[in-house]
Amino acid sequence: MARQKHLVKVCSCTPRGDLSIKSLQVLNQIVRAEEASIAHDKNARRMARRALALGDICMAAGCPIRAIRIWRAAAQRLLAMDYEWVDVPVYFEAYTSFYHLVSEKEGLMLGRRIDKAWHLLGHREMATWARHMRKQYNDMWLDRYDEALP
Repeated sequence: MARQKHLVKVCSCTPRGDLSIKSLQVLNQIVRAEEASIAHDKNARRMARRALALGDICMAAGCPIRAIRIWRAAAQRLLAMDYEWVDVPVYFEAYTSFYHLVSEKEGLMLGRRIDKAWHLLGHREMATWARHMRKQYNDMWLDRYDEALP
């Protein structure tokens, strides 16, 4: 007789198209494993996109503080990874801009998601991450090209 597989249903879709989480214990295990995997990812854009998806799952499960924590850690890691490109020489400046090297789009998305979660929690005073991320990327650009300005 063939062995039957035992599967645990973690989430399902509602008729409205929302995500419904069935088992928070399994979700916690998945989040812990994925956080560890995200922390060791060397590709900044992929790391940010995985953190965005994981935070979205936590938001759908009704865990906004956990989503904020995931997104904030990813945003700080992303800034650190992108800041390494400030001093790297680019040999084909005509074909490669600074924005091809850094993950500004993903960083701004992380900032907006953090701010949206704080707004949903009713703490509008904490929603400053989108502005913070924009300022950090502007500062990176200035650090790179400050000597070239007149």
